[in-house]
Amino acid sequence: MIDKHNNNTNPLSLEIKGLVKNLFEVKHFKNGFKKREILLLTEEQYPQKIIIEFIKEKVKLLDFVVEGDRIKVFINLKGRKWISSDGTEKYFNSIQGWKIEKLKSESESESESESESEYESESEFEFEEKPLNPNPNPNPNPNPNPNPGLEDFPF
Repeated sequence: MIDKHNNNTNPLSLEIKGLVKNLFEVKHFKNGFKKREILLLTEEQYPQKIIIEFIKEKVKLLDFVVEGDRIKVFINLKGRKWISSDGTEKYFNSIQGWKIEKLKSESESESESESESEYESESEFEFEEKPLNPNPNPNPNPNPNPNPGLEDFPF
């Protein structure tokens, strides 16, 4: 799922939420450049498998991510032109991650919502069991028992 996210530094940044399916090894290049990619399965009606690359110092962000994590990745879309040796121009796009937030797994979210709903229903039950007493009379049984010898039950 790609969402627009507003912040002070970049008026239009994007984010993708999903499940980490694969973490690839860091690739080192001759000029000292390095990058690492992840495969993310998006959370939407038609899930997509998206490759997101982390470059330079952002590679370290993936040190705390493991396969199976649900994450939100803040991304930039990049495009560049490449000219082949015969002069043909081609354009390529890439998705570069610059920030990661871990999300709760779906099972954690489900169990949390179940426990919240159990708590809410228990609270409602407790509330219903405590009726208000509109009679300020301190005598708990204002009417004498018509059947002496039987216990006086409150219901």
